[in-house]
Amino acid sequence: MKTTNKIFITLLFATLLFGCKKDYINVNQPTETQVLTTKSGLLGTAVALSSDFASSTYYNIVEVPGLSTREMGDISTYVTPAELVLGGAALPDDNTGIASLWTSLLRDKGMAENILANVDAVTMSPGTKSVLIAYAQWFKAMTLGYLVQNFEKAPIDNDLSGKAQFNSRKDVLAKCISLLESAKAGLAAQPASTEFTNLFPTLDLPNVINAFLARYNLFAGNYTAAITAADAVDLTSKSVWAYDGAAFKNPVYMFAVYNDPDTKAQANFGLTGKYIPEQSDGRIAFYLSPSNEVVEPANVGGHTVVNLLGFFDTESKSIPVFLPGEMLLIKAEANAQLGNLAMAVQFINAVREKTNDVFGVNAGLSAWTGDATNKADIMDEIFKQRSIELFMSGMRLEDSRRIHPDLVPPTAGSYLNERNRNFYPYPFDERSNNPNTPANPSI
Repeated sequence: MKTTNKIFITLLFATLLFGCKKDYINVNQPTETQVLTTKSGLLGTAVALSSDFASSTYYNIVEVPGLSTREMGDISTYVTPAELVLGGAALPDDNTGIASLWTSLLRDKGMAENILANVDAVTMSPGTKSVLIAYAQWFKAMTLGYLVQNFEKAPIDNDLSGKAQFNSRKDVLAKCISLLESAKAGLAAQPASTEFTNLFPTLDLPNVINAFLARYNLFAGNYTAAITAADAVDLTSKSVWAYDGAAFKNPVYMFAVYNDPDTKAQANFGLTGKYIPEQSDGRIAFYLSPSNEVVEPANVGGHTVVNLLGFFDTESKSIPVFLPGEMLLIKAEANAQLGNLAMAVQFINAVREKTNDVFGVNAGLSAWTGDATNKADIMDEIFKQRSIELFMSGMRLEDSRRIHPDLVPPTAGSYLNERNRNFYPYPFDERSNNPNTPANPSI
């Protein structure tokens, strides 16, 4: 983005987030009316939303559950990561990481809701209006999806009074799917204008919408619909969160690579036992560098941590919005759940044997040699492949809980379990201000 656009985005963002009555007028800052009731303001809000999510919210989406699922090791003595690594019932509701994850997702969801609430009243071309609506619907669905990947319940709609009603995971996922179906239908009826697509050159929205439909239908147990949506995704398409290395820096690089970080990737992707990757797996060299290995302090597990590569080793590296391998593994899992075990194994092998991934995430392995008639074994292999293929994407807590629901999370002080929570407690500030906040899950 041009510098002038960055400045405008910053001003828009400040107005949207912190607009309140003042005793002075800042002539350089757009008013709320300019932001929400003009075409340029709404388009600027869409760009600001993408920038905030990619550079700030994504930070929390990856780091917080990454510490709970052993993707990352803690080599610091700081309280926030240490509490997340400890996990269990001891994890306090005033943990800064949990609060940041919650508030950043609600903030971005609120910005998407602002676009949806105001777009119909603003004059613009049909193609710009349809794609702006679809974009905001996808963004609301995505933020809701990340909320229920980490919290047991979440508000479908923000409430300006701060007293939002919470909705069940089932209802939230149904809303995600409904929003995405509406977005898909809107774009089919009226394709996007170049006025919009020129602002988002790294986003292939139709394919993104189908990819997220596949994801949330899988989470909701709608397996046939998940396969249909995944089939509709062009696996050669590329959509990324782009960074310039200056005003907008790769967030995972910033917390896991830059300047002797407090948290780093665990060796073997944090996997143990039968899930440890095969030595010839090409994704090891893609994502991880064994140079400068460090061992965590014993009081946080003593795991070996390594340098992170892949999409995260420079401040300007782009991060995929979704990976083609996720679509293949969605089809593997959905088929397994439907009893189509041979088909599930075919899609597992499509990931294992992949050598032409558009992003370079290639295992280059031979076909799976496990028991193709045993659903539990197939699901374990799917978990292993998802853990490697989708490393550092914020997906593993959801995957572990969904694929291995019967695992007993550890008591405080156990650092080897696959996950150390099922869901996070609701942030202390939310509970203090919103009387509708549900009871915290026990674990």
